[in-house]
Formats: sequence, C-alpha cells, structure tokens
Amino acid sequence: MRRNLTILFLLLFTRIIALDVSGKVVSEDDKPLSNVVISTSEKAVVTDRYGVFFLKGIAESSQIKIHKIGFADLTLPAEKLPARIFLKKASIEVEGISVTAQSSALKLPETADKVVIKVDEQKHYRNAAEILSDRADLLVSGTGLHGETQNVAIPGFQPRHTLVMLDGIALNRSGEAFDIASIPAEIIQSIEIVKGSMGTAGGSGALGAVININTKRTTGKLAASYQHTFGSFGLDKHVVFFSGSNNFWSGYLHFSKSFSRNDFKYKGHEGWDSLSTREFNDKKIYDLNLNIVHSNKYVNANYKLIFQNYFKKLPGTIQNPDYYKNSRQTGQTFRHFLELARVMSDYNLKADLYYSVETSTYDNTRLDSPYNTLLYRDLGTTDQIIRGAKLMTEYQQQDFYFDWGGDYKFESFSYRDELNEANSISRKILDNYGIFGNTKFEKHYYPSRLALIGSARWDHNNRFRNFTSWRIASEYTYETLFDIILGGNAANSFSYPSFLSIYWKGDTQATGNPDLKPEESLSWQLFGKLDFHKHFLKITYRQDKPEDMIVWFLEYNSKWKPQNIGKAEINTWEFETEMKPAEFLTLSGMYSVIDAKNKTKSSDLYGENIIYTPRNKLNLQAKIQFENYIGMLSYNRTGEQTYTFDQLSDSQELPAYDLVNASVNYRIYWKRLQFTVGANANNIFNKLYEVYKYIPQPGFNWDVNVGVKWEM
Repeated sequence: MRRNLTILFLLLFTRIIALDVSGKVVSEDDKPLSNVVISTSEKAVVTDRYGVFFLKGIAESSQIKIHKIGFADLTLPAEKLPARIFLKKASIEVEGISVTAQSSALKLPETADKVVIKVDEQKHYRNAAEILSDRADLLVSGTGLHGETQNVAIPGFQPRHTLVMLDGIALNRSGEAFDIASIPAEIIQSIEIVKGSMGTAGGSGALGAVININTKRTTGKLAASYQHTFGSFGLDKHVVFFSGSNNFWSGYLHFSKSFSRNDFKYKGHEGWDSLSTREFNDKKIYDLNLNIVHSNKYVNANYKLIFQNYFKKLPGTIQNPDYYKNSRQTGQTFRHFLELARVMSDYNLKADLYYSVETSTYDNTRLDSPYNTLLYRDLGTTDQIIRGAKLMTEYQQQDFYFDWGGDYKFESFSYRDELNEANSISRKILDNYGIFGNTKFEKHYYPSRLALIGSARWDHNNRFRNFTSWRIASEYTYETLFDIILGGNAANSFSYPSFLSIYWKGDTQATGNPDLKPEESLSWQLFGKLDFHKHFLKITYRQDKPEDMIVWFLEYNSKWKPQNIGKAEINTWEFETEMKPAEFLTLSGMYSVIDAKNKTKSSDLYGENIIYTPRNKLNLQAKIQFENYIGMLSYNRTGEQTYTFDQLSDSQELPAYDLVNASVNYRIYWKRLQFTVGANANNIFNKLYEVYKYIPQPGFNWDVNVGVKWEM
C-alpha cells in the first residue's frame, strides 16, 4: 500500500511540474529557421517555416537540445528557455573535407530601421545605382545609362553626405560623393541602408545615410559563365566569370568589357521644341574583380581586388556645349581589401586592411575657336591614395551583443595642372584615428521582445578638431499572429570638407577655402511596422537638422568660394508596404513626402526650399516569379523640385515626371548548363525630363542580356 501511494505521489508530482514550452529559432541575422530539431530525452519536434515550435508535457528539469545541419548545436534548460533562440553557423566536418558555413555577409548592425536589399540573381542589373533606383527614400542622380556617373543621397542632403561602404570599408574620399554606378551588379550579394550615422560604421560622411554593399562570396563550386548585354545607344558589354575551390581555398574571377555611345535624343534649348542629339558622350570601361578565400583552423582570410579602367567623354550642359566639346576623363582605380577573421568561443575577432589608388585625368583641350584659349582649356591629373586598417572584436550571447575596436585611415591628394603649373596642388595628407563601440541588449518575454541599442565613435585627425558621434535606438516587438514593431532612434554625425574645396588654388570661376570646418547634423526618427507572414506595412517620420553646411557663393571678385554658412531642417514621412497575395506575385510600394527648408537665419533665403529636393516620391512595383520565369513592372514618380536659390516664381521649378519600367528574365537548364535570357525596357513612355537643370535624361531605352553558365 505504501509503495502504491509513493508511485501515485511521484506521478502526480511529475504531472504538476510538467512544462509546455514554445519558442522561435532564428539565425544570427534574425531570420526564421525551419526544420530545426528540438528534442529532449523523451520527445522531439521540428520547427515550422516560421521557426516556431511547441513541446508539451516535458519535465521541468529537462535539457532541450537544438540541432540543425550547418549550425552549432545548442543545449538549454527547459525552465530557462528563451522565447527567441539564436543559432550560430558552424563548420561541418566530413572525412577528408572541411566545409565551413559562410558567416552572415551583412556588415551593419541589426536594427529594425535597417533596409536590406537582396539582389535577385535571376534579375539582370547593370550596377549598384540601378539596384537602388526604385527606392522612393533615395535620390539617385546622374544619367541612368551605362558608364555614366551616378550618386545617391537622402532627399534634402547632398550626395557627399552619403557614406558608401564595401563590405564594411568606406569608399568615399573625404567630403566627396562616390560614384555608386562604378560597382558592377555582378559582384553584389546585397545592399544595406541605414539613415544617419551608425557609430561603428559611421565616421566622416554619414550625415544623410550609410549604404553598405556586400559582395558575393564564392559558392565553393567549380563554375564558369559568360554574359553578353546589348541595347540602346550602342551598349555592348561582355562578362566572364570563373569560380572554384578545394579543401582550403576558394575564389572567383569576374571580368567585364563594355562600351556605350549614349547619344540619346533630347529637347533642344531654344524653346524646347526641337530634338537634338547628345554628342561626344562615349564610355569605355574595363572591370576586373578577384576574390580569394583561405580557411584553416586558425584563421579565415578573404582578399578582394576591385579594378576599373575607364575612358569617358563628358558633354557638359546643353547651355554651353561648345565650352566642353569633346572633353574626356580617363583613369584607373585599384582597390585592395584583406579581411582576417577568427572565431574564439563567443568572440569573433576581425581585421580589415585596405589600400586604394585612383588616378584620373580631365582633358578639355579639343575646343573650337574662339573657345580654344587658356580661359576655357583645361588639362589636369588628380592622384588620390587611401589606405587603412580596422580592428574589431564581436561578442554575442543570448541577450547581449557588442562590438568594439578602432581604425586608422590615411588619405593623400595631389593635383597637377598640365597647362598652368601655378595652379597645381602639392600632395596633401589627412590622417584619421577612430575608436568605436556598439552594444545591443535584447530581452524576450514571449510574446514581447525589447531591444536597446547604443553606439559611439570618437575621431581624431591631423587637421580638424576631434569629433564624437553617437546613436541610440530602441525597438519593441509584440509577436502574435502578426508582429507589431515600434521603434525610434537619435544620432549625430559629421563630414569633413573635400581636398578640392579646401585647397583648390583657383581659376577664372572658383577658389578653395582653407578655413572650412566639418559639416554636422543631428537627426531622429520614429517608426512603426506591422509584419504578417509575407506582408508588411511600415510608417516612418524622420527629422534632420544639418548645420555648418558648405555652400558655394559668389564673392565680390566674381569667383565662387565655399563657406560654412548653411543650416537646414528636413522633415520626411515615409510609407512602405509589401504584399504577397499569391505565391508567385509580390506587390510593393513606397511613398515619401519631403519638406526641406533653408534655416540659415543670416540669409535672405531663410525658409526657402532646398534646391533639387523633390516634394514627394512614389514607387510601385509588381513582381511575378514562377519557376524559371521572373517579370517586373515598376512605376516611379518624382515630384516638383526647385533649382534656384531665390525661387522667385513657380516657373523656376523642374516639373514632376513619372517613369514606367519593365523587365523579363527566363532560365533554361540542360544537364550542367544554365541558359539565361532577359530584357529591360526603361522609360517605356519616352518621357523627356531633367534631374538637374540643363542636363537632359534619356527617353525610352532597352537592353537584352543572354548568358550561359556551367557548374559542377
């Protein structure tokens, strides 16, 4: 009898302390992981496609094991099981073979306001600018044809205020905009966008936004491919690609050769009634990209080379075509990157070394009479060198993450005037040292999740004062049938003046200012996001207050000179949504309303609109993807924008314009071969418009891409 009572008591006690546990398993970049095995000594389940699992009736003292191939196994006590479980990628060891899972390619810290654009390999893009062109919260300026210089900016800011990075390394020269179209799409895996400084990824240049381009990693397969693209205005591009690997080495080689004439039609200057042809606009570009990865038990090493040789004719504005007749720019760029990484328990140690050399020559000596005098002729060569190192340590546990480190950047600049030696600029140097830290604390009390994020950076250089930039952010998520995400952040940032704006000795039109100081900005934003399965709706309000803005103005001697006199206030509303009404159909849209005003109190322009800032932007896109077919149709509208500082009348505005673009791509597989064919149609309704006054944009244009790929 006593024995029966004991057994009954034990059964009742076990029943009382039995637990029902649930949770969500995600990767390090917070993506749901399906088919993860969740087990105890008695029961086992797998996660669904959302990463969610349920285990019922287990003992409180149970140890729960989490297992998925390609990730490190994890064992946690049932009584302390968090609602959100993070798995780290890990190597898979097979006899005679060592396979290492690629770490996340994303370089910017994970925050809810970060935008990640994953490049669809089935869709053919020409360069990074084309990938970003459908974002209604960005302004991509420049002519949208192959070989043309294109910059990206947040509305209200200048392109020089966008810090462009490649795998976490800054590409901008201090105070200058980066030609984002110079990065070919064939090497891009994804693009990250964060508005404002990011502390660790910040530093000079991040007044408006940080854009990080993540390059492709080798797949580890032996492969070769060839692509040929041809289209409007003489476009002709050839691309070859090779990749391979063994137990310790892997890599790829990408080479492309392209030519385009870009001789499009535009409305003539006199009354805009007649059509003229854009002449002397040829572009010839060679790109070489090399990636080599070596992995062993001590270190993972990744070397990248990005080389470009270019020849570009520059027609200038349509107001004075004779001033720039047959002018051209030639040059070469070598960029070397070496990334070293080692994982030690919960720590990830990283070192980045980089070195780049850029030489460019501007030649405007082929002018006809009477413009072929020294007053209009120009021939000069610019040499710029950037080198540096970045050391960083990452530490991550279940609820806590931080990275900290330091970097060093050396920049040198020189200019040689071939026609007038007195205007040459001897080599100038800018040294910058920075230390930074980024911390994220995240706590889960299912169904709630709270994240607190803070980052700070201190910069010291040999010319300007020290500067401390910072960013604080908070995010709250309520996870039910749909996720509700609320958050906000505040940050400050700065940007050094460019070498040219400081040291330019002057010509008949402009002169530099050695007394320039860095531009600064303070920004904050609030956002809310409703996320349901494959649908979401996001609303964001953002305010930026830049000051000490560098503005060029006309002096008494009729020369333009830069000064730190500008202040502004930029208020932006953004509405973004994506819906997937069917498995094969994705609908997305984004609408931005921008109010950018001059706030320089000492100026007669106080309260006026900032020039070349559209009042609104709209993008709508439909994407159909079915088996080997993908088709896209997009509509983009850019609102009115002023182009003069005084803004005396509505006639001094660039009118609104809308563009409709479409693309189709199809793949065919045969044995080890993959054949692709695709076509893009841009500006289908042949709109003739301008993004800058007197710099016309092309009407309807198209391109066709055909390719073949062999893979083991």
